[in-house]
Amino acid sequence: MGEEPPAGAELEPSPEAGSRSHYTVFAGSSQEDVAYAKVFWSSLSLQPPLESRLVSGDIKQRLKVAQRGGQCCHCKPTQADIKSKQLLIEAHMQLKAEEKARYFEKAKKREEILELINKQREERIKKELLALPYKPKRMVQSPRKPACPESSSDAQETYQALRQFD
Repeated sequence: MGEEPPAGAELEPSPEAGSRSHYTVFAGSSQEDVAYAKVFWSSLSLQPPLESRLVSGDIKQRLKVAQRGGQCCHCKPTQADIKSKQLLIEAHMQLKAEEKARYFEKAKKREEILELINKQREERIKKELLALPYKPKRMVQSPRKPACPESSSDAQETYQALRQFD
């Protein structure tokens, strides 16, 4: 990248290259140094690791082209698909029937409870009517006479006027 090759390395075109760009040639260096230099320079020109790439080379980036014309295998349901759909419909209908039966049970129970409440109410009313003659009579208090006769007549008129609006 901005570094120069090692001291013993020269950049020369290889006789086999022909139209290719320059190759790295290490003249006058030991084999060990040449091997280290090759590893170093090849590490600088390697592609980034697969994890850091935005697009992987082995993943197909395009969707398959839709088939035109002809018969599509998805248009005609298979026998297994038809059977599974029928089973699903039957199971759904059975669940609906069970739910409906539960609601009917609840409705019957509600009706029974309402009948019981009405029966208890009627019995209570009968008992009250039987006990009515034996209850002590309440003293009816006479209405208090107002201190000012004029203010009570005004109140009566206001009350009558309000009552007409209702």
